[in-house]
Amino acid sequence: MGTGPQRVKDGTPTLEGGLQSLFDGLADMLEKEQEVQRADEAKHRAALRVFFAGLAPAIEVAVNAQKVLDRVAATKFSVFHYFKENENLVSGIFADLLRPDGRHGQGTAFLRLFLDEIDRGDKACIRKRGAYGSLDGCSVYTEYPTSSGRRIDILIKLGDKWIGVENKPWAYEQPNQLRDYLEFLRRRDDQACVLYLSGSGERSTTIEEDSHYLTIPYGYRQRVPSVAHWVAECQRRCEADKVRWFLKDLHEYIGRMFYAEAAEPP
Repeated sequence: MGTGPQRVKDGTPTLEGGLQSLFDGLADMLEKEQEVQRADEAKHRAALRVFFAGLAPAIEVAVNAQKVLDRVAATKFSVFHYFKENENLVSGIFADLLRPDGRHGQGTAFLRLFLDEIDRGDKACIRKRGAYGSLDGCSVYTEYPTSSGRRIDILIKLGDKWIGVENKPWAYEQPNQLRDYLEFLRRRDDQACVLYLSGSGERSTTIEEDSHYLTIPYGYRQRVPSVAHWVAECQRRCEADKVRWFLKDLHEYIGRMFYAEAAEPP
């Protein structure tokens, strides 16, 4: 504690004594404030201990309930967790969904929805679905070789109209990759386009924005096409229960893996 201001012989405080008294008073105020803060912190810690202690029984009940539910519904199980980020396997699934004669048995339904998804981008330089005519004669290839030795993940041929799809759910574009693909495609179809299925949602770094190119993110984005939205639409329109459940699992997997927590429910 302070000793009080020092005074000269006539009783008037000295400047030095006045400053000392001021500093002592401030120190006392600070010490009292710190004591109040320590007391408040102790109360908060005690309240938190009581709160979390009360949660323990509820958490145990929830964990046990989840175990019971998983025995009959396997809520955590998904065949897609076995992919281990296998890009080629995902591309193979997409390609089979796009084939009119695919094992899904839904004819051109999924291909038509994919072309509709491209149209959602409302991009003038991308050919619209109505320009493709009949979809029955569509051919879909995987790992299609280019003249430069690269391989396009998915190639869609609708008569003389070509669409290249580069699937990058986990990786990033290689140097000049999308530009090379587009040049290859447009030598065969001057209105061809290349689509970039991007897990991160980032666009290509090697193609001009106004070219025949479109980024399609895996997760939902406002007013733009996405893989998640296409899969959800396929699930809605699918008439085969076995395939519909497969698409539901795929849609949920995309939501978990590619931050589509705001995804529209199928």
